[in-house]
Amino acid sequence: MLFRSIFVGLIIISTVLCEQESIRRCARAIGSCLLAPEAVEGPYYWNSTVRSDITEGKGGVRFRLTVTVLDTTTCSPLSGALVDLWHCDAEGIYSHYIAASLGQNTRQTDNSTFFRGQQVSNKQGIAVFDTIYPGWYRGRATHIHVKVHVGASLTNIGGSIYAKGGHVSHIGQLFFNDTLTDEVAKLSPYTLQKTRRIRNNEDGIYSQSKGSTTIVPVQFLTANGFKGAVKGDITLGINPQAVSTLAGRPGGGRPRPPPGR
Repeated sequence: MLFRSIFVGLIIISTVLCEQESIRRCARAIGSCLLAPEAVEGPYYWNSTVRSDITEGKGGVRFRLTVTVLDTTTCSPLSGALVDLWHCDAEGIYSHYIAASLGQNTRQTDNSTFFRGQQVSNKQGIAVFDTIYPGWYRGRATHIHVKVHVGASLTNIGGSIYAKGGHVSHIGQLFFNDTLTDEVAKLSPYTLQKTRRIRNNEDGIYSQSKGSTTIVPVQFLTANGFKGAVKGDITLGINPQAVSTLAGRPGGGRPRPPPGR
């Protein structure tokens, strides 16, 4: 019964997204496309490596996210863009800033890198990441941070691929349907996080950045629902000549430690 309810919900969400896609197609037909809304970078950004699997063995609902980047000046897929993702783990912890994520009043960093990664978009403008459905922390709805760099070059350092140079054309945040996140919250290891999760309409950044337009539609990959794996697809329209003015702006609240930490 639960699976059926979620499935029906997904159909409704998919219908809404199809309507949005129809709008995009109409926009392309008249020679213009929709820009993805900008949102603050947040306090926990750190330049990561180019890789598709960013899980590093951490627990959570397996999630394959496909990001398609469109050039709004031509209404065509943008190849060669560096898509940069980061988000917290199932307990609301950000890598590289674990001490701060645990509520300590410090900007001390560490060498952890889970749930951070970059991918270069292909000829279809597509970049794919294997991650988990993100957790949450105090004051924020469930979300993923995203940057799109243009003109970056890649270099191999000790077997890891890093990007350098170029400029940031877009900074945004991706959100999730609250009903789906309610179901994820019932599963381990998300149950370890006792901090109240606020809903999208309570999140100031969601409201300010038109978060309803960047909700990621989620589909199940197995009959096990969220106990299996899920996938999501999102399209980001950017102006590759633009330079985002939101780089380095923190905002976004501070993660709070789970009870007992």
